[in-house]
Amino acid sequence: MERSISIRDYIKVIVKWRKLIILNVLIITSLAVIISLIIPKKYTSTASLLPPLPGTEAFGVTGISGMTGALRGLSGLTGIPGISGGTTSDLFAAILESRPVMDGVIKDCNLRDIYKTKTIKATYEKLSKHTDIKVLPEEIVTIATIAPSPKLAKHMVDSYIKNLDDLNKNLVMSIGKKNRIFLEGRLKEVKKNLEIIEDSLKRFQELHKTVSIEDELEPVLEAVSDIKAQIIAKEVILGILQKYATEENPEVIKVKSELDELNKRLHNMEYSGDSEHFGIGFSVPFKNVPNVGLQLARLTRDVMIQEKLFAFLTEQYEQAKLQEVKDTPTVNILEKPTLPERKSHPKRRTIVLIAFVFSLSVGILLAFFLNWTQNLEPEEKEKWKEIRMMLKRK
Repeated sequence: MERSISIRDYIKVIVKWRKLIILNVLIITSLAVIISLIIPKKYTSTASLLPPLPGTEAFGVTGISGMTGALRGLSGLTGIPGISGGTTSDLFAAILESRPVMDGVIKDCNLRDIYKTKTIKATYEKLSKHTDIKVLPEEIVTIATIAPSPKLAKHMVDSYIKNLDDLNKNLVMSIGKKNRIFLEGRLKEVKKNLEIIEDSLKRFQELHKTVSIEDELEPVLEAVSDIKAQIIAKEVILGILQKYATEENPEVIKVKSELDELNKRLHNMEYSGDSEHFGIGFSVPFKNVPNVGLQLARLTRDVMIQEKLFAFLTEQYEQAKLQEVKDTPTVNILEKPTLPERKSHPKRRTIVLIAFVFSLSVGILLAFFLNWTQNLEPEEKEKWKEIRMMLKRK
C-alpha cells in the first residue's frame, strides 16, 4: 500500500537540494543584476496641452468648426494623417504625429546622429517608438518622450510643442494671406461699383433737381438695403469658407441656411401686396409714386447697399491683414516639460525581483525533478533509457 505524501516530504526534498536551489538563485539573480546595470538608462519627460478654447482663432478661422474645415482642406498639403473627423484635441495629436512636426524635432534634436539611423524612415520609426502622444477623456493632449539623457528628453518635448506652434502659425498666415487677397479683389470691385452708383445718383439729382424722397420711403429703403447688404456679406463669408471647408462643414451649412432665410425675407418685402402697389413692400400705391421718385429711391438704395458692403469688407480686410502677420502663440501649455530627476528605464528592482522569483521557482522544480529521477525503480529507469535510445536513433 502506497504511503501518502505529506508537506514534510516536500520540505525534505527542498532541504536535500538546497545547495542547488541557492546556487541557481544566486547565478540567475546575479546575472539579472549585471544585465540591469548594463542596460542603458532612459529618461521620460512629459507635457500637457490644452485644446483651443471655443471662440479662439487657433488656425486662422473663427470658431472650432471653421478651424476643422481649414485643417481638412490643408491636410493633403501638410501630410497630416487622420483628421477627417474627431475633436480639436484629436487634430492636435494628429499634427504632432505628422511629418512636418517630426522633421522639425529630428532636426532640432539632431536625432539622426543620436539614433545612428541610415534612412529618414528609420528615424521616423525610432522617434515614434520613443514618443507617446495621447488624448485624455478631458480633451487634454499629453506628450511623453524617452531619451538617453534628461536634457534630451525635455528638449524633444519642447521641440514638439515649438514645431506644433510654428505649423499652426504658418497655417494662420497662409489662410490670412488668401483671405486678404480675396477681400482685396472684392473691395476694389465694390469701390468701383460705389463710385459708379454715386456718380449716377449725382447726375440724376442734378438733372431732375431732386434731393430726397418722401419720408415714408426712407425706413423701407433702410430695411431693404440692410437685408441686401447682409445677403452680400453672407455670400462673401460663404466664399471664404468654401475655399477651405467642405459642403458638409457645419459653418457652411449654417451660412447657407441664413442666406436662404435672408433671400426669402427680401422676396417677401419686394413682392408682397397686389399689383397696384410699388414692389418694395410699403403701403404707397404705385400710381401715386412719381417715376422720378422711384428711380431716385432705387439709386439711393443702391448707394446705401454699396456703402454698407464697403464698410463690412473693409473691416474684414483689416482683420485678414492682422491675421496674416500676427505672431501670438497658438498652443496652450497646461504642464510644461521638466528635467526628469529619475530614470524611467530600466526598472532594476523589478528586473531583480522577477529574476529572483523565477530562479527560485526553477530551482525548486529542478530539485523535485532530480529527486524523482533518483527514486525511480530499476525497471522504470530501463524504460526511460529505451525512450532515450529511440530519440538518439531518430
